[in-house]
Order: sequence, then structure tokens, then C-alpha cells
Amino acid sequence: MIEIKVSDPVFRFLGGHFHQDIESPENALDEYLNEASQKLKERDLIALTEFVNSDYPEEDKNEFIEEAADGIYFPEDDITPLEWLKQVTEQIKKHLKTT
Repeated sequence: MIEIKVSDPVFRFLGGHFHQDIESPENALDEYLNEASQKLKERDLIALTEFVNSDYPEEDKNEFIEEAADGIYFPEDDITPLEWLKQVTEQIKKHLKTT
């Protein structure tokens, strides 16, 4: 199991933008992409990429993401939390290339 620390940049990213008060995950990501500074997005991209590519077991990564992003519902048979985070990471990467 991955120890959750409030200071962890992945936890801060997920908990800060994908919480219970969001309208939708898509809106929360759009807001982040449009309002966060370039430097913050670059730092978050590094942290998210390192997390996704880390040696932690996939099950542990999924649990960490579910706990940190408590505003996201992950249906069992739709998309895993890790697959979702990979998509978010790709969207941030694409956004950074176009700005």
C-alpha cells in the first residue's frame, strides 16, 4: 500500500482539483488547465508521470488515486483510476505542448 502524505504532489493535485465539490471531472480538469500556472502544470506533470511509471503495484496505485480524488467515481467495469490518471496526464502534456 502507498502511504498517503498530504505533502505528496500527486495527492495535492488529485485532492485539490478532483474533490466532492466539483461539477464534473472534465470541468475540474478544464479549470485546472486554464487557470494553473505553466510552472505548476509542468511540476504536476513530472509528479504524475513519475507516479504512473513507479514500481508500486497497480492495485496500490488505484487505491491511492481513489482515496486522493474523492470526487471521482470509478465504476468497476468502465475505467480504472490508474487508466483515468494516465488520460489526465496525457491531457496535461498535450495542453503544455500547445501553450
